[in-house]
Amino acid sequence: MIPRGSGRRAGLIIVLTGVLIAAVTLLAYRSPAPPKGPANPATSTLNVALPGPFNGCSVLSPAATATTSAILDLIRPSAFLTGPTNVLYGEGGAIVSAELISLHPETVVYTVAKDMTWSNGQPFQVSDLIDWWHSARSVLSINGDGYRDISSMVVNKTGTSVTATFSTDFADWNLLFRDVEARGTTRSCRITQLRSQPSLGPYRVQGASTSRIVLISNPEWTIDYNRFHRVIITSSTALPTSGSKYFVKYAAVASPALVSDLVAHPRYLGEFSDSSNIEELTYSPVSNLTRHAAVRTALSWLLKRKNILTSLFGGLTFSPSVPTSALFSQGQTDYPLPKTTVVPTADNATLVDPSQDCRACAQTILHHLGYSYDAAGWHSATGAPLHLTLAQGPTTLDHATARLVAQQWRSQGVRVTMRTAASDDQAAFLASTGAVDVAVFDRPTSTTAWVSARSWGQTPYIDSYPSGVRSIAVNELFTLAQGTFNPATAALTWLEIDHTILANFWVRPLYTVPSFITWSNPMANVESALSLSGFIDQLTNWGIATPSTTTTLGTSTSPIG
Repeated sequence: MIPRGSGRRAGLIIVLTGVLIAAVTLLAYRSPAPPKGPANPATSTLNVALPGPFNGCSVLSPAATATTSAILDLIRPSAFLTGPTNVLYGEGGAIVSAELISLHPETVVYTVAKDMTWSNGQPFQVSDLIDWWHSARSVLSINGDGYRDISSMVVNKTGTSVTATFSTDFADWNLLFRDVEARGTTRSCRITQLRSQPSLGPYRVQGASTSRIVLISNPEWTIDYNRFHRVIITSSTALPTSGSKYFVKYAAVASPALVSDLVAHPRYLGEFSDSSNIEELTYSPVSNLTRHAAVRTALSWLLKRKNILTSLFGGLTFSPSVPTSALFSQGQTDYPLPKTTVVPTADNATLVDPSQDCRACAQTILHHLGYSYDAAGWHSATGAPLHLTLAQGPTTLDHATARLVAQQWRSQGVRVTMRTAASDDQAAFLASTGAVDVAVFDRPTSTTAWVSARSWGQTPYIDSYPSGVRSIAVNELFTLAQGTFNPATAALTWLEIDHTILANFWVRPLYTVPSFITWSNPMANVESALSLSGFIDQLTNWGIATPSTTTTLGTSTSPIG
């Protein structure tokens, strides 16, 4: 296979505008020229196991899952894709380049490839991008962010490029125009429509069901000219018994069962990794109990999160650490260092890191709030027990985590009533409206803190997991960070928001969910990734190892094999 960057994807480069812009980098990419001669796709079939079930939702839909979005990257044109470390790369192909040419006003030029056609034979044109813009800006979803800030899109005289001008700065412009659909596409979440909808990418859809999707290499997509010819994606969790298959599996959650399964199949290799998902406690800012910051603080510090991690992942080679962030997952570049805050104790003020646990501090706070402790547990001055309602998200991991949280609270004299939510966003909604006091669910992060921080912006959407918190100060920081083009400066603002969330105990992050990948011995170039999209986006770079090739397992996490 071709090494990364040599003929497949162009990295981000600096656009020279004739003037030096202090503290700001203008980003762009241009795709390299495709190799001369006809495309030469491999004749082998690649089997990929991903978390299911699958659906046919547009990436703009709030119902689009991480798996759906990742698969769409293979059959839809995008301006940028996600690398294994969540760094964005220019894909090329249908969208030849995307250049940020001005900051005042923010202006981006998108250039499309000549003679590129959808699978139905219709040409791919800049009008496809304009239609996508109109669709995206009308969607009441976090995925409409950025598109709503574009005030106009003007086509050049030759019809090969379109200039997008923003009325409001949107620093994450390189997350726009991803998985673009053909004009006039009928949208729903039915999986069967994937075959009838036009494709345009390294692959096209041959067949699709909720448990199995078959992709065939697109010979017109010459950038990835040495990719696997056929890809069969299933939601099966079992490893194939034949070691000769070209097989790769991504498990969103590492577990002892996955490790045991791998050990029983010596022809396969495996590796742990961090992910872009944070399992968290979100407190209600409006319930009678947890609207008080001191109560949220005490409930948080009553928990020993390291014990929760040990119970969930202690039998594995790799285990996540107690988190220090509500916005960044553990493997991300801007993951913060611990900070301290002053907490009152019975004797004098004590400096305590809010990201760490302090059960003695929690007990002191409860006493200061007028609670007393006896054999029946904590109760107020009127004798009412300290009782809270806990909503748990829909997954097995949510349930296991919520159970461990409830067990610890109960052991410390807090009464807990459990409630199950149908989805993560419903769990967040229940907490944000005060229907429950606290919720346990899985929050996704992205290549930027914008996605996770949107919950505390002035206009949260159901798919951004509404927090119910209305803070003018945080919203001003959110707006500032969203329009800051210098990554280092923006990171400082996101971290300030992050610290505010943690210090107010609106969220108590429990851990970054560890993921687990498995692949067969003959596979080459498989890398762990911080997200499912970052994992699948490298698929066109996977290949077949020659007998002389040695597969290396070493990464920043602990491999097994």
